[in-house]
Amino acid sequence: MVQVKPFILGIVSGGAAGALYVLLSTPSSGKEFRSNAVLKSKELSNVLNGLNEEGNQFKDQVTKTSKETLSLIRHLSEDISTSIEGWKRTIAPHQKNIQNYLEQIEDSLADLEEKARQHRTTESETPQQ
Repeated sequence: MVQVKPFILGIVSGGAAGALYVLLSTPSSGKEFRSNAVLKSKELSNVLNGLNEEGNQFKDQVTKTSKETLSLIRHLSEDISTSIEGWKRTIAPHQKNIQNYLEQIEDSLADLEEKARQHRTTESETPQQ
């Protein structure tokens, strides 16, 4: 089993040694280092606040755009449904006539085929001279 205490003690002592090294190896005085650290932390805070603000604006824009898109899609689907229904109402009265014409054409073709068969039969029965 892994022992946690030595690991934590190693992390703490390593962090302390690193901090001590940074303090001793900096070319500036402690006062300058502290003021520089405060300045850098304020800059970092400003950058993070700016990023947070931009993130919120982006989130708001995405929300607004998705709502507008959803509304547009709803209106578009309603328009398409209305157009299809109108087209059906326009075509419905003519649909019966078209079916009647198609049936007449099929009957005429069947008659022509029968006449062509009869004609071929009579020609084959007639003696050739």
